[in-house]
Amino acid sequence: MGLYDNIKEIANVVQKADNIELYKQLLDIGKEALDMQETISNLKEENKRLKDELNLNKKIIRHKGKLYITLDGDNNEIHYCSNCWGNYKKLIQLREDDECYYCQRDWIKANR
Repeated sequence: MGLYDNIKEIANVVQKADNIELYKQLLDIGKEALDMQETISNLKEENKRLKDELNLNKKIIRHKGKLYITLDGDNNEIHYCSNCWGNYKKLIQLREDDECYYCQRDWIKANR
């Protein structure tokens, strides 16, 4: 039985005992418990996102003299926009001419 179910069960007992003040306090505790569960859920989600980003960041390979990045273990060596990764944490695959459709910049060509 979860925390919320326990509070609900106790609230039913208190309500039958006709103790309005205690019943109100239990309702407040129940609301706080739900708020804390939502906060915990949000923190778990954020933690997962940050761990995924960190793991991906470990796979990034920067190439000296090149303005694109690749991923470790990618046999195709797909070129990704280093600008999009650096600024937005997005892996945007470059077109064949090494231009980025996402940030609409062809700075890679200009800086070769």
